[in-house]
Formats: sequence, C-alpha cells, structure tokens
Amino acid sequence: MNIESEQNSTAKEKEFLKINDMVEKLGVTRTQFWRMRKAGEVPPPVIRNPQMWLASQIKEFYERRVKKDDAGTL
Repeated sequence: MNIESEQNSTAKEKEFLKINDMVEKLGVTRTQFWRMRKAGEVPPPVIRNPQMWLASQIKEFYERRVKKDDAGTL
C-alpha cells in the first residue's frame, strides 16, 4: 500500500456525516431517522453539536441492517 492510498483510507475513516447525509444514506425521512435514533436503532453521534456520525460506523450499521433485512425476507 502506498502512502497516498494509506492517507485516503485514513481520511475516509475520519469522515463525518451530518443529519442530511444520514437520511440520504439510510434512505429514510428525517422523521423516520429520529424515530430510529429514539428506539436505539441508529448509533449515537460521535459529535453532539452539531450532531455528526463517523462514516465508517454508519457503513457498518447499514451493512448489518441490510443483512438483517435480507435474512428476514427468506
């Protein structure tokens, strides 16, 4: 792995998502998102004000959610 690709992967790990990014990535409305947060279905933000989530954590959450949904449809 070269230095440039190593820096890019480190930058992606530290990428933050705001609420608008979250609803877009999860494919839900803001209301649905806040209901999911209240129910504990979405990880808590890593930064409180303004609320921001780590992109890598959300990617893992989304992948688990897709697997769960796929398993439920069988």
